[in-house]
Amino acid sequence: MTQQDSESIAPAGEVFISYSWDSEAHLRGVLELSNRLRSEGIDCVIDQYEVSPPDGWPRWMDKKIRDSRLILMICTETYCKRVMGEESPDKGMGVRWEGGRIYQHLYNAGANQKFIPVLFRAADKKFIPTPLQSATHYELDSEAGYDRLYARLLNRPGVRKPELGRVRPAPKKEVKTNLSMYVTGPINVDLWNQAKWRGTLFLQYDGQPPILGLGFLDEKHARQIFEEWHKRYGDRDAFEELRISIIEGDIKGELPGYTVHIGIDLENTIKRYKDAGLAIDPENSMFMMVSRLNRMNPGPGSKNLEMFKDLYRHYKTYSLVPAVMKLDGSAVKPMLELGIFKNAIHFRQASEIDPKHDPDAPVLGSSRVKRPLTHYGRSLKRKKRKKKP
Repeated sequence: MTQQDSESIAPAGEVFISYSWDSEAHLRGVLELSNRLRSEGIDCVIDQYEVSPPDGWPRWMDKKIRDSRLILMICTETYCKRVMGEESPDKGMGVRWEGGRIYQHLYNAGANQKFIPVLFRAADKKFIPTPLQSATHYELDSEAGYDRLYARLLNRPGVRKPELGRVRPAPKKEVKTNLSMYVTGPINVDLWNQAKWRGTLFLQYDGQPPILGLGFLDEKHARQIFEEWHKRYGDRDAFEELRISIIEGDIKGELPGYTVHIGIDLENTIKRYKDAGLAIDPENSMFMMVSRLNRMNPGPGSKNLEMFKDLYRHYKTYSLVPAVMKLDGSAVKPMLELGIFKNAIHFRQASEIDPKHDPDAPVLGSSRVKRPLTHYGRSLKRKKRKKKP
């Protein structure tokens, strides 16, 4: 069925007219309204079409009120008095009974969905029963008023709603973002100063990737460092924005050992921002890189770093965790619940680092910064002093 065909057929169901027998002229007006509606496709019903219903008038009216799709209430002074129960007890019993049933249906429904006030004269507006005074009413003293009622009975709006179109796409606008305004490095200087990073440890659990632990002296602030990282990177540093490197080899002014260096991987950070749809303007972006390092002086024959490297080559991933420890390196307690999984780590030799344009260049000048030695570092220093003539 086409849309045009569907609009030529009224919705299924009867339309019942409720009215009072005010006068012969009023009866003819109700009959003419019903006849015209029927001639124009509306299945209209009034009591004048019946002689004597088999079940009696009360049941007939109750059935019409209950089952009709819509009910037109022809509002006059007499009709209003009888519906509202203000007429003399010996008059208008049918309409009074109908009014009671209408009131009950309105109460049961909780809202008016089927009762329509209709006026033959605009002056009768004051006679709309109280429960329906907020409903849309129709005045039939003009052809335009009838047309509005007819459209309501067909559920046909006065203005056709157009089909919902597609949302207009937002204009494409290239925005060059100064990334340095938004990027903050992973090193919260105040927290790191209070946490006191003093050691690096390697852990292994059977059947699991290795663990790289950062040993801090202050547990509270160590936790805060990793909690901030979790908010920023999650449980897994998917874009590898945390740059971890382990540099082996001699460094001028440093005792033998290796250095663990932590900072930001700027290229991966820019990649994440581009992946989020930002257009980066590197020419107008200036970054201040803050990193932290820890120089470890392991004892002769220590295999901890080699063990970690072997496990990393096997699993190709590792977990970065905080740990709390004492200054002498004892009583180490890892906080595994704050671990962050990573894939990338940089194993390097000090000799391959460019002192000017390398992210690990700060490691080469680490001896210029005074910092506490590890327990083994202090023992090495004592041995050097004893060897002096």
